[in-house]
Parts: sequence; C-alpha cells; structure tokens
Amino acid sequence: MPSRKWILFVFLALAWGSSFLIMKRGLRSFDYMQIGALRIAFAWLLASVIALRQFKHIKRKDIRPLLLVGLFGNGLPYFLFPLAITRLDSGLVGVFNSMVPLFTLLIGVAFFALTVARKQIIGVFVGLVGAVILLRPDVGGDQNIWYAGYAIFASLCYAISVNVIARDLKHMKNIAITSLSLLFVGPPSLVFLFGFTDFTTVMHTDALAWTNLGLIAVLGMVNSALAIIAFNALIKDASPLFASSVTYVIPVVAIVWGVADGERIGPLHILGMAVILFGVYLVNRKKRQKRSAMAASQL
Repeated sequence: MPSRKWILFVFLALAWGSSFLIMKRGLRSFDYMQIGALRIAFAWLLASVIALRQFKHIKRKDIRPLLLVGLFGNGLPYFLFPLAITRLDSGLVGVFNSMVPLFTLLIGVAFFALTVARKQIIGVFVGLVGAVILLRPDVGGDQNIWYAGYAIFASLCYAISVNVIARDLKHMKNIAITSLSLLFVGPPSLVFLFGFTDFTTVMHTDALAWTNLGLIAVLGMVNSALAIIAFNALIKDASPLFASSVTYVIPVVAIVWGVADGERIGPLHILGMAVILFGVYLVNRKKRQKRSAMAASQL
C-alpha cells in the first residue's frame, strides 16, 4: 500500500499535468476567455465552501497582497494558458509552465531581496536556453512564437504570486490564501461570463457544451482548488523539497496526454523540455525553503 505522500504526489502530477489537455478539450465549445472565467468561478465556489470560516480572519493589511495573488496566481494565468493552447499543443504549453520555479527565482532576486547561489543563477539561464529551443521556428512555427509568449507570461504571473505569498502572507493558512484571493477574481469572472460573452447561447446551441462545461468544472474544482489543498498536505506530510519535485513530472504528464490526443512531439521538444527541467533542478537543488515548493502550488 503506497504511503499517503506518494498518493498525494501522484494525484498532483496527474491533476496539474492533465490541466492543459482539459483546456484544449474545453476550447471545442468555449473561447479562451470563457474557459478562464469558468475555471476561476468553479475554483472560487468550491474554495469558498471549504474555507467559509476563513473570511472572518481577513485583515486590512492583507487585502493588497491577496488582490495581487488573485490577479497573478488565479486571474491572468487562467486566461493566458487556454489562449496559448488555441495555437500550440497542450503538451508544449505544459512544458513552458515548468518554468515557474525559474521565474520565481528571478522575480525574488529583482523585487523581493531574495539571495541566491551561483548554481541557481546558472539554472535560470539553462532553463531559458531550453525555452529558446522550444521557440525555434522549426519547432513551433514563426506564427506561434507570440502564443508561446502567453504561456511564458502566465508562468511569470505565477512566480509573482509565489513571491507575494512568501513575503506578505506567511502568517495565513494556505487554504485561507486560496479562498480569499479567489474572492477578488471569482465574482467579477461570473459577471464577465454572463454579461459580456455568449456563454448562455453556447450552452443552448453547442452539442458538446455540457460535456465541456463538466470538464472545466473539474479543472476549476479538482485541478485547481483541491489540488492546492493536496499540495499543502504534501508539504506537511513530506517536505517542501519533496513537494516541489512535482514540478518535474507535470510537463511529462502533459506531453504524454498530448501524444495520446494525437499531438506530435519531436526530438527538439524533448531536448527543450530536458534543458528546462535541468535548469529547474539547479534552481531547486539548494533552495529548501517554502518559496521554492510553493512555485507549483498555483498551477
């Protein structure tokens, strides 16, 4: 019987690694804006129910960092990743997502007074070389570079959120951070969805709409809200370093799902992924504090 920590680890790898294929399937009925709004709304609704009692603990000094976490940790990335998948394979987008620890280090050094070792700096540059390999025209095509940029920018947003949590919200429970930060983006997402998109029309006219809505509900509630709770439990059961190692598995799962869905993965894709993951390894090798582990918690 596998231990609890390995059950949690496998669950997180499958949940976060499959998120990109679910977004791809959702695009059969909805546009990327609707997918982003629905994912945020479902995550907010479940997190609010689970952490209902946390709302009374919010303090005025926490409002600004929670707003930033809501915007950069749950808001913008949930729109940017499905936008990238409109032109890129879901597996490739999953590889770009693995750059979160690299950007966490860069943002931490630039704006949060984080001190780093030389190997970690080398790791950032190695990871960026891997991204350049994946951006080559013969890998994705000239017209897709901008869409890869959306995925990379989404990973950068996650990194901003991680650093804000590490600096300004360490005193709060992680489930409280999740539920309260989603409060700032959940209700506006519902207003946008019903007031400014053709969501209701799609639900009445698209034969696959209800199926894809169910998939996005899973994406928001299981792959987002519940996965963050599981990640926090994994940190307590094992260690931040062990929990952060899920970063290496997510792109592999994403690529496997992509191949199973008919996406083509070539040698340069594998090389680029390997280089990025080696860079992530160098970044995480010495960094054993919670900030490196939390880099995966926003996925």
